[in-house]
Amino acid sequence: MPGTAETAVARGAWLLPVATALLAAAASAGLTWWVMGGRLQVAEQQAHTLQQAVTRTQEELLGYSRYTSYLTLGKQALAEHTKLLTATVVRDEGVTEVIERFLLGFSSSGTVAVWYTAEYPFGYDLGPGQFDLRTTADGLEIRLKKPRMVASPAVRNLRYKVLSGGVLTDEKAAVIQLYAKAADESASKGRLLASDPAVIALCEKKLVEFLREFLRQQPGVRSVPHIRVVYTD
Repeated sequence: MPGTAETAVARGAWLLPVATALLAAAASAGLTWWVMGGRLQVAEQQAHTLQQAVTRTQEELLGYSRYTSYLTLGKQALAEHTKLLTATVVRDEGVTEVIERFLLGFSSSGTVAVWYTAEYPFGYDLGPGQFDLRTTADGLEIRLKKPRMVASPAVRNLRYKVLSGGVLTDEKAAVIQLYAKAADESASKGRLLASDPAVIALCEKKLVEFLREFLRQQPGVRSVPHIRVVYTD
């Protein structure tokens, strides 16, 4: 039946372009979904990476200001470790004394010298209400009174020499008296030394270094700012 064959061919000729178009459309749709899916996956990865970077940045920034959370503990640590903050200044001291004695119109004189090593302990009054620790625009500030001698000087290694002897003088008795005076002399010198700029600088260094190291050791602290000592008297 020629008519039937021609009709089938005609139908096939019509269906082929339609099928091809449908396959092309399906393929195109699948490709588009794959591309879009790939882009979505990349976007999610980028967002995750960005979030991690933001979190790290926030943690780092927080670490630079975390020290402010430990100021109360820092103040307590200073008060509890006063002895560790004592700055000891060691000096060799000496005194020479001329001894004179008069007897029955005669005079006699002798000279003795005494040397000793004196250890002067200086520090701050870190008792309750005696100092403050606060934040400022450029760091931290410790407000307190100037350093002072926190104990009597230790006098060690006493030695003497009779430079010249007199007929009527008792140089050994004079040496004993000078030894006894050594502690009083050291106490007087120590009070003057407390205002020496070098002594004040040494005390400040020990105070600041202790506080800085304490804050650095606290959890989450990445940096400690400049610490300044301000005197209130």
